[in-house]
Amino acid sequence: MNPEQSDADAVKRALEENALRSDVTDLRVHVARGMDNGWRVRLVSDALTGLSDVERRNLLLVGLEGRIEDAELLTSAEEEWYGPPPRVVDGALPVWSDALAQSSTLPLLFASDLDEDIAPPVVVTFYSLRGGVGRTTALAAAARILASRGRRVLCIDMDFEAPGLHHLMRLSEPSPEQGVLPLLLAIERGDEVDIRDHVQRVSDAEELYCLPSGRLGVDYAQRLRLLEPENWYVEENNPLHALFDLASTSSIQPELILVDSRTGISPISAPLLFDISDLAVVCFFPHPQAHLGTELLVQSLLAAKTRRSDGERTISPEPRFLVSPVPPGPSAARVRERALTWIDSWLAKAIDRRSSDVGVLQADELTHSVSYSTDMAFKDFMEVSSAIDEAYGPVADWLEQLLPQTAPQGVIRLGGKRGALRELNFSRGQAEVHENLLDDFVKTRVAIQASDPHYPLVIGRKGTGKTAVFRWLLDRPGGDPPVVAMCPHTFRNRFPWVLGFEGFAAVDEALGARGAGWSRFWACYTALATFLALPRRPETSPPPRFNLDLHELSSPEQTDELFVVDIVIEMMKDPQAGLLAARWLRELDKSLSAPRFLLFDGLDTGFGNDAASRNRRTEAVAGLFTFLTEAETRLENLSFKVLLRLDIWQQLQFENKSHLFGRYVQLLWRDQADYFKTVLKQAVRSGAFQAILADIGIGSDVDAWRTDQVFQAWNVLIGERMKGAKTTFTRNWVWNRLADGQGDHSPRTLSQLFATAVEWETGERGSYDQSVIRPRALVPSLERVSAEAVGALHEEFPELKEMVDALEAVGRTPLVPSDIQAVNPKALEQLELALEVGLIAVHEGTQEEVRRFRVPDLYRHALGMSRRGQA
Repeated sequence: MNPEQSDADAVKRALEENALRSDVTDLRVHVARGMDNGWRVRLVSDALTGLSDVERRNLLLVGLEGRIEDAELLTSAEEEWYGPPPRVVDGALPVWSDALAQSSTLPLLFASDLDEDIAPPVVVTFYSLRGGVGRTTALAAAARILASRGRRVLCIDMDFEAPGLHHLMRLSEPSPEQGVLPLLLAIERGDEVDIRDHVQRVSDAEELYCLPSGRLGVDYAQRLRLLEPENWYVEENNPLHALFDLASTSSIQPELILVDSRTGISPISAPLLFDISDLAVVCFFPHPQAHLGTELLVQSLLAAKTRRSDGERTISPEPRFLVSPVPPGPSAARVRERALTWIDSWLAKAIDRRSSDVGVLQADELTHSVSYSTDMAFKDFMEVSSAIDEAYGPVADWLEQLLPQTAPQGVIRLGGKRGALRELNFSRGQAEVHENLLDDFVKTRVAIQASDPHYPLVIGRKGTGKTAVFRWLLDRPGGDPPVVAMCPHTFRNRFPWVLGFEGFAAVDEALGARGAGWSRFWACYTALATFLALPRRPETSPPPRFNLDLHELSSPEQTDELFVVDIVIEMMKDPQAGLLAARWLRELDKSLSAPRFLLFDGLDTGFGNDAASRNRRTEAVAGLFTFLTEAETRLENLSFKVLLRLDIWQQLQFENKSHLFGRYVQLLWRDQADYFKTVLKQAVRSGAFQAILADIGIGSDVDAWRTDQVFQAWNVLIGERMKGAKTTFTRNWVWNRLADGQGDHSPRTLSQLFATAVEWETGERGSYDQSVIRPRALVPSLERVSAEAVGALHEEFPELKEMVDALEAVGRTPLVPSDIQAVNPKALEQLELALEVGLIAVHEGTQEEVRRFRVPDLYRHALGMSRRGQA
């Protein structure tokens, strides 16, 4: 038994004992918790007939005076017109005294966390502790925008002490008997009411309605004194609940009810925030005076329980934050950053109450800022314009995304969902081992450019698809195969002449002994590799001065790395080896009957990963480009195609580097539709998934899809909106979280995310028919993808180990250099490289005098870094 129930039983026993001592034998006792931590009681006995209230109290309440907050001492006849007894309240009441004292260790669940959509209307309260932060303006703007999108919206003005919402809506003054205030009092009296008599329609063209507070005047002020919201929660019938039930069931049928609440610790704002609302938009400006109060408010919201329920699980009102008005000029970034830092510290206190499959709460996802506008500040009424939509469109998005989704028809009949799940097979590995890469290769504009002989260089960050381009050029049907000079390690069985780190180390030693440069090596090696890759012909024999007899080789398998190293070193002994090899390469080029690519890939890992190997790689690759710029113009059929990691290209210094400007392609995924095609192409290999798409009129030729079709198919696969930390579009959630510090995206991480999500969904209990994979699967899947991304980073950039370890030790983002220095001063030497490869990024709130950095979500999760940390 909980302590409160035990205390109530003790009060009841004391009352019954008093009755026995006073010979009151027919007593009926009702005990309910009061508003001030006392007790409200009703005692009914006909033995009280003819006694005054004082006499009744002296009989029954002796010894309980300090514990009884309110007492109704009645005869059975009197009870008939007194109405129902005090209501027994379970747990904390939605009043400020309880809310501010309340804490909770229960799992923190929001309506948006549920797999199933909540039933409309969605109730949203706009609230601020202090005035002057644009609360009513934000509500009116969001309502206008939502109505313009075809939503049915009811706005309720419950700022009783300063009503004015109807003015912003350009409505006439209500009559003295119209409005929320007279309506609530009528409901409290038990009158029959029709909410439509109090509602005004804002315009005939839109389903936007307003329920004003009432008409200001003497009657209004007197009625306001009668309003006691706290008592509603200890009465049998709650007028506030009845008001919202009337609104929900009226012919207006609002999808959203937007409530303008009174500022501060007012009696009416507490039940609106802590009981009625599905979502609370907290409007504030990050002035120090607002810090403590807003923090307490947030903690109270996260501990509250709304009227919504999900079986036995409690649901809390979901917070959103509107920072307003942000001043213009350089201080704007500081204001936003301060607000985000505060919010993250407030939300961090509930981090242990969020389960891993709904995600942590992050300030930048739950916050929107509105810049100060003179025009907005002095606006007499609210109408939708481009400025309004830009300023408050994101607020409208928050609210609209809580509404039920309309699943595609094919998914609603998802008898094939399990079949699709069984058939979905997303690649977890690199392009080298992606079995169906040729079928899955997305022919984007950049990919087509990368296949153009005009561009000898293709650069990109790790995972952006360089090796996918290599494989596409290598194995695509039609035409003669390319000549492979260098390739990733996985393909060396097919091209045994390709050198590895030991071969390059031996070459480096030979070059040092002869005082020769790497361009000489590349001339000799490229000619030899081309010879080994092509059919043997007399006209392709090596120059006699090399004294090489290679035509006895019956197949490429007779060559290996040691053989090639020995041959190349022997060739380089001739002081004119570069010229001789270049001539040989031209003869090989002339022997071809059709154009071919001369492919170089795997340069980033082919030299090894220790410091000496990386220095050797820089010198060797610079030598390759020196050779390339000299040789390419004299070749007719062979076209160089070098695939190189961006950071390596940026470090290179060689003569005539500028000659390649405008002649290289950088692999960037800056278009969501193209990026998502990389997994949708894998998904359509499933016949069951193809059948679902066919039901909504989408074919299986992914390359031919329009952008809207890409997003439709995406919604069928993973759902339109996220659940959990933020009700946002899944495509934006994925796009933002898979970006590195440079804003680049890797198809590999996207494919890994979906491979993990399929595993998660397959093991999930409970039906879900709005998409093949429920959006919630992305949240835990991201954790695993983050770990794989950090592992790949360790493999590709081992020199960043000290920086990675330091970030993990700091444990929060954003951070400043001194945070890293305090952990490991040597890690600061890797700062610029960490920026170049996207491990960190300059934080958007950084000012010139303080350089701050953030770690993107792609790496942050695996490093165990929290958002922001201390306020």
